[in-house]
Amino acid sequence: MRVLVLTKPFGDLSPSELADQLAETGADGADLLVRDGQTVTPSTSWRIAETSRALHGNGLETGLVSTDLTSAGSASERVVGHCAEAGVPLMRVGFYRYDAGADYAACLDRARRDLASLAELAARHGVRLVLALHHGTLHPSAAHASRLLDGCDDVLVHPDPGNQAKEGSEDWRLTLDVLGGLDRVGCVGVKNAVWEPGAALGSWTCRWQPLADGGVVPWATILPGLTELGYTGPLSLHVHYPADDPLVAVRRDLGFLRGMQSGPTATSPAR
Repeated sequence: MRVLVLTKPFGDLSPSELADQLAETGADGADLLVRDGQTVTPSTSWRIAETSRALHGNGLETGLVSTDLTSAGSASERVVGHCAEAGVPLMRVGFYRYDAGADYAACLDRARRDLASLAELAARHGVRLVLALHHGTLHPSAAHASRLLDGCDDVLVHPDPGNQAKEGSEDWRLTLDVLGGLDRVGCVGVKNAVWEPGAALGSWTCRWQPLADGGVVPWATILPGLTELGYTGPLSLHVHYPADDPLVAVRRDLGFLRGMQSGPTATSPAR
């Protein structure tokens, strides 16, 4: 399994600087985040091609572009079009948020229509969409995502056990079984988290944790399991926790991830 790195911690580096940094981490490629404050923003989506060229020049792929797009429109047309021009195979869509104060059925229906419109737009450009399993959304688990994806058979799913830990957890095999198997998986997000007692008595909080320091997600079981099942798609490494030096943090977590991919002897947390 090749490892992409979500570019979020690198901020607004130039395309060439970003490519140099990612090459130094030892990644196989980029999960390029398109967001304000990043190398590529929604208003500068033409830089997807420039960034892809810089990455390719360093022997890296642009395996995935992650966006906040949730429906078709002029902004989506530009971003999807530039993904197609750059030869990006997969584009992660944004999050369809859950609102406890709103009518669930109405929210789900609206999200389905919005996703279907975006999927139709992407299909015209030859780009495959990916929906991430994410806390705080209508799609935090495989079962909930399946309801949202009803009628959008071409949209792949981006399981993310770290995200799923924010709302409890879901057995990774159950996730795959509910989705219908590996054919529905476009990418797997990799990060870890820990649950800690909160300030109020009896309360708990979940925070991101360096992958190399362990956490609640059993990656030492998940990664060999994915290999045994024949998963050959990309992993996307996420560094969401505060880090004084993003390069050092990514390189450390990536080294630990490579160790887990190599065998069980390298799976004890590095300190």
